[in-house]
Amino acid sequence: MPLAAQVAVMHRAPARSAPGGTVIGTVSAGAKVTSRDVKGDAARIVIEGWVDASRVGGKRDSFPASVGGKIPLHVRATPSLKGTILAELRPGVGLTTIGKQGTWTHMRRSVWIASSALPAIGVPTQKVPTQKVPPQKVPEKSPAKALVVAAEPPLIAAPTGSMSAPRGAKLFVAPGGKQSGDLVSGAIVTPLARDRGWVKVHVEGWINEKDLNPADSAFGSALTAADLRTDPDGTKGKIVRWEVQILSLQIADPLRRELAKDEPYFLARGPGSENAILYLAVPPSLLAEAKTIPALTSLIVTARVRTGRSEPAGTPILDLTSIVRR
Repeated sequence: MPLAAQVAVMHRAPARSAPGGTVIGTVSAGAKVTSRDVKGDAARIVIEGWVDASRVGGKRDSFPASVGGKIPLHVRATPSLKGTILAELRPGVGLTTIGKQGTWTHMRRSVWIASSALPAIGVPTQKVPTQKVPPQKVPEKSPAKALVVAAEPPLIAAPTGSMSAPRGAKLFVAPGGKQSGDLVSGAIVTPLARDRGWVKVHVEGWINEKDLNPADSAFGSALTAADLRTDPDGTKGKIVRWEVQILSLQIADPLRRELAKDEPYFLARGPGSENAILYLAVPPSLLAEAKTIPALTSLIVTARVRTGRSEPAGTPILDLTSIVRR
């Protein structure tokens, strides 16, 4: 990718302070950013946009300013609440201010994202031999008949009625709407509906869980264990995605009043560098895997807050929904 190329991010991606470093925010799909360089599977980009001036804090590390407050800060394309959200930055993240307009501050920040989230601009396309598959029989009522050409054979048999994108294709959120991604050459899709020349498709694939965040509106991306204890009522039901260290797998006793009798739970420490004790309730669907995890293992967990301050010790209790080993 050419240095300082202006590109649009193809899908929502975690933003890190360095390749493989701490996640400091997220970059939105479609955000226009400046690409600087690439190291392995990580790309350095520059986000430039507008933020609420009241949320800009003091100097942080080598940065002249930082994100203040306790919730993520939206970076917008224009100095308006109607401006497109380019990215979110977590509290405490350093940034550079380059101007001001009314109640808005113009800022810039360099971050690292997965290079797969950027289009391969300027990279020569390598010719890949294609495999021609005989035309499939299509019911008479189907609006189109196509020769399926795949870049490589699928790993599993294609579902009945499925179709292929022999030259690749762009995905859109709606007919004529914003682009949401790309299909690679040979991708297999299942048609769900048709509307004026557009086809709604279902695509199956696998994504590393560490690259995902819950889409639930209750997701509290910046919540800490201290936030849960401070506001147990307001954080109840919130979903968090934390890195924690497992201390042991235990069975609840009568002293753990807000855990069910004999309910299995992880005694854990975290999140991240926060040295707080946590109870992570393990559901039956995760119990077999939980039993294989040794003490002092670091996990990325997604969990829903049951209570931010349980009796008698004030320890937060969360219900696990997924676990990923580091």
